[in-house]
Amino acid sequence: MLPFVGHIVEATVPWGFLLVLHATQGPTYALGSWVPPLLVGVLIISATARLRPLAPLVLGTSGGIVFITLYWLLLKAGVPADADPAILYGTTMQVSRACSLAFGGLIASIVTFRLRELIGRAERAVREQELFGKYRLEAKIAAGGMGVVHRAVYCPEGGFERVVAVKMLHTELAEQAPFLAAFRNEAELSARLVHPNIVQVLDFGRAGDAYFMAMEFVDGMTLGELARRAEGGQRVLSPALVAWIGHEILGGLQHSHAGARDGEGRLLRVVHRDLCPANVLVSRSGQVKIADFGISRALRDANVSVTRTVAGHLGYMAPEHARGEPIDERIDLFAVGVILWELLALRRLFHRGAEAATLLALMSGEVPDIRSLRPDLDPAWGALIERAVAPDPARRFESARAMLSAIAALPGAHGNDLAEELAELMVWADGQAPPRADRAAGGTLALSSSYGDEVETRQQPG
Repeated sequence: MLPFVGHIVEATVPWGFLLVLHATQGPTYALGSWVPPLLVGVLIISATARLRPLAPLVLGTSGGIVFITLYWLLLKAGVPADADPAILYGTTMQVSRACSLAFGGLIASIVTFRLRELIGRAERAVREQELFGKYRLEAKIAAGGMGVVHRAVYCPEGGFERVVAVKMLHTELAEQAPFLAAFRNEAELSARLVHPNIVQVLDFGRAGDAYFMAMEFVDGMTLGELARRAEGGQRVLSPALVAWIGHEILGGLQHSHAGARDGEGRLLRVVHRDLCPANVLVSRSGQVKIADFGISRALRDANVSVTRTVAGHLGYMAPEHARGEPIDERIDLFAVGVILWELLALRRLFHRGAEAATLLALMSGEVPDIRSLRPDLDPAWGALIERAVAPDPARRFESARAMLSAIAALPGAHGNDLAEELAELMVWADGQAPPRADRAAGGTLALSSSYGDEVETRQQPG
């Protein structure tokens, strides 16, 4: 009520000036002056600029009423009958002025309503790019069946900013309890995995209908992308560099398998279950980090885990995992063995294009000796990879620590500043044109390179 009264009082200001002109200059001068109508126009424009939708209408209507009332009660009687031009001071002209003020206020109110609507849409669009006022979403980094990952800026109050990655669960999946539980499980497990070789989860929450997870941003590319560009540019990776990449991946796995603990201090034994080059990130400074524990599982104190679903990249899946049999940490070590073989050979090991053919190659367990493709390698490389990708898990390395020791014992696997060498490789890879990408079934990317990262999954929560 007070704002409404305030608008009416505000509308009388121009006519107070009109009365001053009447008292000092006479009624004809007051009616002929452009100052009072101009003041009304300024007030209407000001109300429009302040996005007060009813204020222009109140100002225009009340201003028109006040003006015509003053004309009839005070000004009309003082206007000489022979005033020239008579039309300027006539009753018809003054009624027209009053109606024009009211009509102008109506038009301004309509414009103000429209402006508020447009600005409101813009604000909602901006809010959709912000989560809790802390994260400002920028370019989309990746998209998949479960969600979308954006580059974002963490910008709380105080001017502090940090670049992060924000993974948002698809809205339609957030309405389904199993998918929401899987997303929450990923956040809870990943938050426990604090290690330099694992992408750190920083936050989890909900903004409106969207569930999100804020993660450490790794400025670089996936290991799969790096290998594709190396293959395309015929850039052979040195054994020392491949060994160091394997060492870094195994360092992260050693922590997830035998270092991460829950809130009560119990060992979690987190198995990634989808380790592949697409889920290993390489930064431009030469850091190697495991990402996407979306289908990981905490085995805790159990000796084995029976999978209820088969999920992951088929070309890197241990045979027992593909068969839906009990699994343990050794399925991740199998994937590391495949990755090492492929980095050295710069070609796929089990992938045959079709899922059935890839599965058949995986189950057959036929692994070409890496030295047949890289004669420069020490025979110990062949023994290490053969053990890592053995079809029988009992023949594999029993732990990430054991496989780390085997890599450390490789002749020629050591070198100075290997992180710097990897960073230099990243600089070179940035200058290489990425392979052509085509859209494949299921909305995933199938790349023309033989080292493609096409997703071969039976993706289900649980």
